[in-house]
Amino acid sequence: MRLLQRLIGLVRRPMAERAARGKGLERLVAELEASATTMDARLARAGDTPGNRDAIAHWVGIERWGQRRLRVALGEPFIEDGHRPYRPDEAAGVAALRRAFAETRAETVALARRLIEAGVDPATVVRHNDLGELTVAGWLAYLVQHPEQESRGRLRG
Repeated sequence: MRLLQRLIGLVRRPMAERAARGKGLERLVAELEASATTMDARLARAGDTPGNRDAIAHWVGIERWGQRRLRVALGEPFIEDGHRPYRPDEAAGVAALRRAFAETRAETVALARRLIEAGVDPATVVRHNDLGELTVAGWLAYLVQHPEQESRGRLRG
């Protein structure tokens, strides 16, 4: 499984960095906000199934973990961990997970605005476990891409 994750990282990192190229943090904030609307509509149509609950909990966990990594650019210490401890309880059901996704995305937007206010260079690098060295701008693009791409194939009505 770890090898597969590393191979996915070889593809996803360039995708994230390409999506972030030439964009300021302000533009990436706008993309996060637009993606929140898109994802909310998809999550509203998702049936309350174990597969959908797992997928949404995964996206929330990744985004919360990504927030932790982005705070490194604001001076917090780097912590070598993974996304699983950041996942919400799947037993709460799809409606609660939908709310958790919306709240988590709002927190990401607020964090991105803090990065702007602090004058963080979008080229600042913070390591992703599978994607390797990822810029702050690349992290934000990744947090837009990850649930949008996966939700197209994983969510069921």
